[in-house]
Amino acid sequence: MSSPQAPSAEPGDGTTHAARVIRAAALAPQRWANGGGWTREIHREPAAGRPEATLWRLSLADIEATGPFSTFPGMRRHLLSAAPVPLRLSVDGVDHDLHYTQVVSFAGDREVATTGVQGRAQALNLMVRTGLRGGIDLLRGDAHMPVSAAAATALVVLEGIVSLGGRRLERFDTVLPGTDEARLGLRGATVARMRAAVPERKEGPEQQEAPTPR
Repeated sequence: MSSPQAPSAEPGDGTTHAARVIRAAALAPQRWANGGGWTREIHREPAAGRPEATLWRLSLADIEATGPFSTFPGMRRHLLSAAPVPLRLSVDGVDHDLHYTQVVSFAGDREVATTGVQGRAQALNLMVRTGLRGGIDLLRGDAHMPVSAAAATALVVLEGIVSLGGRRLERFDTVLPGTDEARLGLRGATVARMRAAVPERKEGPEQQEAPTPR
């Protein structure tokens, strides 16, 4: 399966330090290799000086049928159920019943399969290279807050009214915060906050680098 083209992003104010917006409508869907669904890559962050090595990757999957997931050695996966459709996953033979906005995390080399889906499920997938801290949590309700790369790696709109610097964001639109603070407004909203960061280095033996995902 060929890699999708990177979607165009809207700069926050024309500078490289500003937050960027990736519109869901601009994401090109690709069929899974096994035909079990569709995927849309939102963003892939390469390692500095090594574009073939991925630090983290964020994508949106449409799941239409039961079947296995691809494996990604050297990565850890965080999957959020992004549609009000019950979704059951088997991870190394252990079932996980996911409801809307629930998250499950697992190593990328685990045997994972969808064993039950009613209708078309959707899932946000954050894959983080082994050795980096990663995770997903939720921002809910009404708020007007500053956001920057220090607080979040990416923000994905799930529902409600969300704006960035006065620009309205739609469902599954993604904000990639910059080093400059931007103002995010929420009204009756739910936003998935993604984090991927290098942990503080502890003194001791050098850690081996994780292999590049295939």
